[in-house]
Amino acid sequence: MVGRIASLPCGRLAGNGKSVAACSGRRRSRGFSLIEIVAVLVLIGIVAVVALNKSDNSGIQAFAEADALRAALRYAQARAMADVYTWGISLSGSSYQLVEDNPSVANVVLPGQTSATRTLPAGVSLSGDTLILFDWRGRPVTAHISSVGGASVAAAANQTITVTESATAQTVSITAYTGLIP
Repeated sequence: MVGRIASLPCGRLAGNGKSVAACSGRRRSRGFSLIEIVAVLVLIGIVAVVALNKSDNSGIQAFAEADALRAALRYAQARAMADVYTWGISLSGSSYQLVEDNPSVANVVLPGQTSATRTLPAGVSLSGDTLILFDWRGRPVTAHISSVGGASVAAAANQTITVTESATAQTVSITAYTGLIP
């Protein structure tokens, strides 16, 4: 009878009236195991990373250079507010430069640069206003103040500069009268 008990299906009674409990090795599988779920999630993550890396990154330099230009303008504005002379940024198509009218200041350098000039990467260009000046109040002005006690007229209109890379353009604006650079 002992030989018969091993061959009985799970839950049946053996000839002696006791149930067979030797069924722990056989289980019906329902759903997925934790290892299978983790493996699928890892594969989905790898596919997502590959897809994101292949996405179009055009215009990234325009965003970065527009932020760097805003920082340079704010720096020139802060320096002008600590001085009686005008400070500003002079722009060309592929670079910009920190300018100042204080005769006692020499060798001005843009923060993060080794000189007063920042040259843009290839493919990035500037257009719009070519000279942005700030007075001791931090407001944009229309002309240089090159003597102590000199004055200049506040800019009556917003000044704008466009930073362009391929089809992406970022606008940097300087608000008239207040000098706000959003």
